[in-house]
This record gives sequence, C-alpha cells and structure tokens, in this order.
Amino acid sequence: MAERQSSSTSLALRRAWWLVLLTVAQGCQRSGTASEQAAGRAEQTFRTVCGRCHGADGKGGVAPEGVSAPRNFRDPAFHVNRTDEQLRQAIRVGKGAMPGYGNLFSDADLEGLVRKIRSFDPGAKKP
Repeated sequence: MAERQSSSTSLALRRAWWLVLLTVAQGCQRSGTASEQAAGRAEQTFRTVCGRCHGADGKGGVAPEGVSAPRNFRDPAFHVNRTDEQLRQAIRVGKGAMPGYGNLFSDADLEGLVRKIRSFDPGAKKP
C-alpha cells in the first residue's frame, strides 16, 4: 500500500512540475509591464499549480489519507504567524506534503506568488 501511495505521489509531483513549466512558458508570452506580467504569471501559477491543493479561493482542500490538509490561506492566523520570507522558503524547499519548487521561479515570480497568497488575508488592507 505504501508503494502505491509513493507511486501516486511521484506521479502527482511530476504533473505539478509540468504544470509549473507550462505556466511559466505561457507567462513569458504575455505583453505589458514587467509588474503586470509577474502578477499575471503569479495568478496563472497559483490557479494551475497551487490551487490544485490550496483551492482557487485559497481555502485549502481535502488531502489524501495520511497526508495533512493543505494550508487555508484565508485564515488570518496563518498570515500573522508567517513572514514573506517564510512563504518564499516554503515554496522553494517545500513543507510537509508540499514539494519544493527550488529555483524554478524567478525572484519576481516568487514575489508575485507571495503577494497572491497574501491577497487571501481577510484582515489585510485592500488597495
């Protein structure tokens, strides 16, 4: 049974990597300012990669048996207790069942993902 879960997890991770690569490639084709492009890539990356587990609405989701549930980004306590650097590190190296994405994202793209995660904070001031 553990071997089946490992194989399933490995397949899921490979799919996630391909989605990330596809997302980054699509983002490179967009026009607009660098800031607009980074925001668009972050939105697309979150939707296609992060949202698969954390939900498009950031509320988290249901995890397979034996795996902790994905983080709910709408929880104000989550935002209060984490720095932007901790979020960047979690994306880079992974945390719990979430795989790390290493240096796959540029610093600008990583910053865009952190801003996207922060946008779910119900206690944050909205522009």
